[in-house]
Amino acid sequence: MKLAPIVERLTLELPQLRKVGGAPDIPGAELAFKQAPAAFVLPLAETAEPNELESGALSQFVLVRFGVLWAVANLRDPSGEAAQTDLESLRVAGQAALLGWQPDETMEPCEFAAGQLLQVSDRVLWWQDMFVTGFYLRKT
Repeated sequence: MKLAPIVERLTLELPQLRKVGGAPDIPGAELAFKQAPAAFVLPLAETAEPNELESGALSQFVLVRFGVLWAVANLRDPSGEAAQTDLESLRVAGQAALLGWQPDETMEPCEFAAGQLLQVSDRVLWWQDMFVTGFYLRKT
C-alpha cells in the first residue's frame, strides 16, 4: 500500500502539524525534535484472506494496517498535562481526517483499530494509532 496519500491527507487536514512524514523520517527525530507536533505514517501489516475463486483466477481481500505515530512536545511539564491535551486534540483531528476516507479508489474506507502509548520522555510523548483499510487483489 502506498502511504503517500495518507501523509498528504494529514498534511492538508491538520495544519497544526509542523512535520508530517514517514518511517524514514523517524530516526533521530527525538534528538533534534524542534517541530512539535508531528505525525509519521508507518506500514504495520497486511493480511490476505483465502482466494475466493477457482481455476487459476484470484480474488483475495487484503486487510492493510497502518500506524500514525504522533509526537507532541513534553518540555518542562512535569505533570505531562499539556502534552496529553495536545495529543488528545491531534488524535481527534487525525481520526476526523482518516475515518471513512479512502486512500484511493481501490481501497476500502479507513477504520480505527487501536491506539497505544509508546514512550514518554522529558522531551516527547509518542503515541501510535492504528488504522485499517483494505483492497482486493485480483488476477483473472
